[in-house]
Amino acid sequence: MMERQSVLQMGWLARSWVSYLIVLLCGGLLALYGDPFYVQITLGITILTILAISWDILARTGQISFGTAAFFGIGAYSTAILHVYLGVIGSWLIGIILAIIIALLFGRALLKLQGMYFAITTFAFSLALPVVALVLSPITGGAAGITPYVFWGGNRRLQLLMCILFLIFAMIISDWFLQLRLRVAAFLIRSHPELAFSSGIPVVKTKIITFGVSGGLAALAGALYGGLYGFIVPEDAFNPLWSVLPFAIALLGGVDSTLGPIIGGVVLRILEEKTKDLIGSYGYQLVVGAVIILCITLMPDGILGLLKRIVRQCTNLWKKS
Repeated sequence: MMERQSVLQMGWLARSWVSYLIVLLCGGLLALYGDPFYVQITLGITILTILAISWDILARTGQISFGTAAFFGIGAYSTAILHVYLGVIGSWLIGIILAIIIALLFGRALLKLQGMYFAITTFAFSLALPVVALVLSPITGGAAGITPYVFWGGNRRLQLLMCILFLIFAMIISDWFLQLRLRVAAFLIRSHPELAFSSGIPVVKTKIITFGVSGGLAALAGALYGGLYGFIVPEDAFNPLWSVLPFAIALLGGVDSTLGPIIGGVVLRILEEKTKDLIGSYGYQLVVGAVIILCITLMPDGILGLLKRIVRQCTNLWKKS
C-alpha cells in the first residue's frame, strides 16, 4: 500500500512540474515575442487565474467565499500605501502578510457559518470595504484614488514575465494543498466534517489556514493589479466582479484542481473577447452569467472534468478493441 502511494505521489509530482514548465515556456515566449495585444490580454488572465486559484483552495474545504474582492483590494491598497515607506519588496511583504492576518482573524470569526451564510457574510465584508476606503481618504486617496508603483516602468513584456512567475508560485501552493493526505483531509472536511473530526483531522485549524492562504493569494493578485495599471480607486479595487469572476473561472475550468482555474481563465477570456466583438463592451457580463449557469446545470466538473471523462472513455474503448 505504501509503495503504491509513493508511486502515485511521484506521478503527481511529475505532472505538476511538467505543468509549471509548460506555463513558464508559453508565458515566456509570449512575453518575449508575442503581439502586444495578446501580451496585454495574458496579463489580465494571470491576475484572474491567481484569484481563481485562491478561491478554489478555500472551496476545497467546503467554504464558498464571495469575499475575494475584499482581499484583492486590501492587497492593492496596502502595497500602494506602504511603498512610500518600505519600498517595493517591503510593501509587498507587509501588505500580503496584513491580508493574511485579516483573513485568519476573519476566518476564525466566521468559522461556525456554513454554506449560504458563509458566502453572504464574505460578500457583505467585500461590499463594506469601499466605504472604509472612502472614509480613510487621507490615507487611501478617497474617491480620487491612489497611484501605486508601476512595475518595470510600464514595460508590458517584463511585467508579463513577472506575472507568470507569480502564477507558477500560486500553482505550487495550490498543488501543495492537493497532496494526497491534504486532499483527503479537505474532502472529509467538505463532505463529512464529523468523520473528519473523529479521524483526528484538525478541522478548525485547516479551515483557518486555507482561509489565510486564500486571502494572501487574492492580495497578491491585487498587488499585481495595482503595479500593472498604476491607479487604484475603491470601486475598481473592491469591485464585486473580483469575487464573481474567480468563481466562474474555477467552475468553467474545473474545481478542486490547479489546472482547472488556468484552463477556465484562458477560455473565459477568449469568450469575453469574442462576445465583445458581437455585442459590445458589456459582453463579459453575458459570458460570466452563461458560464455559471452552464457549468452548474450541464458541466459541474468543468472543462477539465469533461476532458478526463473523454480520455477514460477512449481508454476503455481501446482496451476493449
